[in-house]
Amino acid sequence: MLNHSGKQKNQIIRLIGIFVIFCLAEGICAETKLIPRKILALYKGSENRTEEINETYQMAQLVLNNLGLVVVYCDAETKLPDIEKLSQYRGVLTWFVSDQMKNVHRYRVWLEQIINEVNLPVVILGHMGAYREYSSEIKASDIKAVTKLFASLGLKSALKSWASQNIKIEFQDTSIYDYETQISAKDLSYIYDIESINPENKVLFKLTDQKISNDAAILTRNGAYIQDGVIYKQDEKSGRIQWYLNPFKIFYETFACETLPMIDINTLGGKRTAFIHIDGDGFSTITKINHWHQCAEIFQQRIIKKYPLPYSVSIIAAEIDSAYMGDENTIKTAREIFTQPNVEPASHGFAHPFDWRTGQLELDSIPNFTFDPKIEINESIQYINDNLLQPGKFVNLFFWTGMCNQTDEHLKLVADLGIMQINGGAGKIDLNKPSISAFVPPYSQVKDQFRINARISNEYEFTNHWQGPHDGFKEVIVSLKFTDEMPLIPANIYFHLYSLEFNESFKALQNVIKFVRHQDWSCIYTSQYVRLVQDFLDAEILKLNSDEYYIQSSGYVRSIKFPQESRYIDLIKSENVLGYSHNKDYLIAHLDQNSTHRIVLSETKSQRPYLVTFNRMVDSFTTGSDTSMIKIDGYGNFRTKLKNFLPNSMYKIQAIGNLNAEEYKMINLKTNETKEKHHYTTLIVQSDDSGSLELETFIENRTIVLISPSDTFNYVLSKTKILLLGMVLVGFVSSQFILIRKRKGKTQF
Repeated sequence: MLNHSGKQKNQIIRLIGIFVIFCLAEGICAETKLIPRKILALYKGSENRTEEINETYQMAQLVLNNLGLVVVYCDAETKLPDIEKLSQYRGVLTWFVSDQMKNVHRYRVWLEQIINEVNLPVVILGHMGAYREYSSEIKASDIKAVTKLFASLGLKSALKSWASQNIKIEFQDTSIYDYETQISAKDLSYIYDIESINPENKVLFKLTDQKISNDAAILTRNGAYIQDGVIYKQDEKSGRIQWYLNPFKIFYETFACETLPMIDINTLGGKRTAFIHIDGDGFSTITKINHWHQCAEIFQQRIIKKYPLPYSVSIIAAEIDSAYMGDENTIKTAREIFTQPNVEPASHGFAHPFDWRTGQLELDSIPNFTFDPKIEINESIQYINDNLLQPGKFVNLFFWTGMCNQTDEHLKLVADLGIMQINGGAGKIDLNKPSISAFVPPYSQVKDQFRINARISNEYEFTNHWQGPHDGFKEVIVSLKFTDEMPLIPANIYFHLYSLEFNESFKALQNVIKFVRHQDWSCIYTSQYVRLVQDFLDAEILKLNSDEYYIQSSGYVRSIKFPQESRYIDLIKSENVLGYSHNKDYLIAHLDQNSTHRIVLSETKSQRPYLVTFNRMVDSFTTGSDTSMIKIDGYGNFRTKLKNFLPNSMYKIQAIGNLNAEEYKMINLKTNETKEKHHYTTLIVQSDDSGSLELETFIENRTIVLISPSDTFNYVLSKTKILLLGMVLVGFVSSQFILIRKRKGKTQF
């Protein structure tokens, strides 16, 4: 079992626990089964491939993750998973670049069992990969074994190929091909003798060369075969890749995603997930904007305080600590930043390792200081907790540094502390060769660990490695817009504190932040996003029957999409569901902070009040006889749409924010006792003809929003409050003016 949380899971105990829950629950039947969500992706070490450096990771994993599938990597030349232990797998994906393989016989036997006995879908991209033993000539026995394997896929081949300049495209499925760029015959230089012989197969792309016929892309009855050359095009100069075919449609069909409830981390509350995280590089750099201040000081005054969004801010401990490179001012500034209510503290290492494999440090001028991963991780976090944070705040994030090439041992160090981690990966769009392949997936596998990736490149990449132009970060908006459809990835605003060094870079950053503020996105803290990814990896979905599903996680599965689903959610029978909405062909279920959820689908609409959309992390929604309560953990302008309230009625909205953990857990909160010490707002809104209610209020971290009926007087008062106050003020000033003139005996009428 792959581990990214630092705790090895006992699957037997877990499954027993689920079984007990089901047995006690009402309506459990023999149909209950675990829905497999994993894809086993195979690479070959002999091709200089690893879990993170391979074609599947670089091009296909993002697509598979967006379909709700968890990709797990394995070297096909080492020990392969036992076929008896593949119940959690939905299929196998291979993407090889050569036809030789170490331990080739073992692999072919295993693959044949997968196809014929386990009946898992097998998708072969590129080369089949197992024609012959590594560094050996192909033998008659090899041809016989591979021919047999192809036959089990409904294919025929004598394993021959020819270089040719006379290739013609006989047929292409236009619903699949020409996805990001068009394919032409001049792009093709090899033709193979592969043909589809099973009438159940579907040929997507067919080539000919005189008497040679080549079915180059085929959906088989139990997977797919798509040969090298007809998958993508790589630009020779830039190296940019564009898909010929639509990978979403290929994987959706081959892995039967129409029956898969998809855990979605790209949206929250029906809106695009967004988060901002800042690396601490440049904290003490003197800014050119104001020669008397450091970048961190300008960041606090002109970004954090001016733009009310949730920020996750890291520091490099040695740059702050007065025992190394810091002083009283750096300590003071760091404390002030971390005191801000919309700042989540994080560590960016002690001396900022540039290369985690060699130990090369970014801050290499510290006397007698050498690389030690425990100092970089454990001691940097301890320094921040002990010296820079106010009571109640703790570091729970580590932002990887430099090349982000940490080992599995480094990842374990973070996990064993119960700390979350992020960085590495990212991506940006090239509009000359636009492609989804420009962006990395949400996580990278490092042996049995997972590193959480940043999603869009920071200003270092947009400014030619900070050589200029220094306003290059404004171009991140192009990548944000390109990825907004679906959306492809969460919106990640990622930069360093040295963005405040130059006036040009500062203005670019301002423009980006202003752009974010005007988007209808769900802006959350980085730790909340990381938890979404962790639960995406670990969650289990069970199907109870055709209408019911059960989800188990650690409480951060918050959005599930049901494809091709026009039904509704029965909110009476379901458990721990905030609400739902329909978007295109998907039914989207909004889930609360509980670790277990039960979703019951229904042909009829529910009459209970529920949340349709929202834009922050909502932990719970409860309704009583006259009051509904929403619990939100976030910062900024909270907007939500609710349904099934009384039509054309007034409702009083009370928001009590900045609660501590104990207050947040309370079911009944006495508002009179909280006005003094907490952020408190009140407003009155009116529902429309259908009983829908839309509200917007400012929230400050843990916040409870109470919704209760209001009378007409209060509604009118709320709408005319400013006018009435103005009239009272004008009357008071007028009376005082008249009184003064009377005293002087100069009153005129």
